[in-house]
Amino acid sequence: MLDNNKCILVYGLTKDEIQWLNDLNYKVINISPDMCEMTVKEVLEGLRFEIINNNPIKEKAIIYNNFPESELREAIALTRTKIKGGVLAMVTPNSINWTFNYLINHLIEEREWHLRNRKE
Repeated sequence: MLDNNKCILVYGLTKDEIQWLNDLNYKVINISPDMCEMTVKEVLEGLRFEIINNNPIKEKAIIYNNFPESELREAIALTRTKIKGGVLAMVTPNSINWTFNYLINHLIEEREWHLRNRKE
């Protein structure tokens, strides 16, 4: 995680959803499909490489960076009041080095595994 860079990385959100997050005074970085082969670290550092993405993911993703735990819980609860679906995560020391594509796919696989294996 990059210290002092508290922000939310978003992918696949509508303009209204992004504006809503901005209105809550969160710093929001919108990841476009042509940025998905960049690492999370590169995005957080403000780099922009436009790489052709022939297989864009059709999923909403909201990734929190450098949020204190108490604030993270509040931000997630607030986010879920307005934005439905998608995957949520926090940048970790491992995921910061992953490409955004890999991270989203990993989160989708994790969600699907939990849905298949949860006990009712």
